[in-house]
Amino acid sequence: MAVAGNKKLILSGCLVVDDKREHILLLLRKDHGYYETPGGKLQGDETLEQAALRELHEELGDGVKVESVKYFGNVEFVIPDGRRAEANKFLVNISGAPRVNEPKTFERLDWLPIKNLEDYPLSPDLKLLLQEIKEKILG
Repeated sequence: MAVAGNKKLILSGCLVVDDKREHILLLLRKDHGYYETPGGKLQGDETLEQAALRELHEELGDGVKVESVKYFGNVEFVIPDGRRAEANKFLVNISGAPRVNEPKTFERLDWLPIKNLEDYPLSPDLKLLLQEIKEKILG
């Protein structure tokens, strides 16, 4: 697929983990069937962290409170429509009741076991980060 221009899409998202650091909260997209982290594109002059947290609340609802945030890392990849992208991820702990706040985009949310993430259809950026996620989060 031809891509207009060479501009890279900058994305920012959250690796939401449970208190025991055994499960990660992922959203299943309706259009391509991949699990992905809450996140999206930067807007205006947002920082990476501001964009990640804004998207977290937009996608999981206002019933979620962020308990901790730490930069995790980034990866370059090609999104399903063929555009080049850079995904920046923050390791986040939340409290409250997350829900699918964008039902037109996401089928559901699931707490998936980190040790078995490769058994699920993951977005391209998560596939590239899988080993690092296991090493840094599971230890």
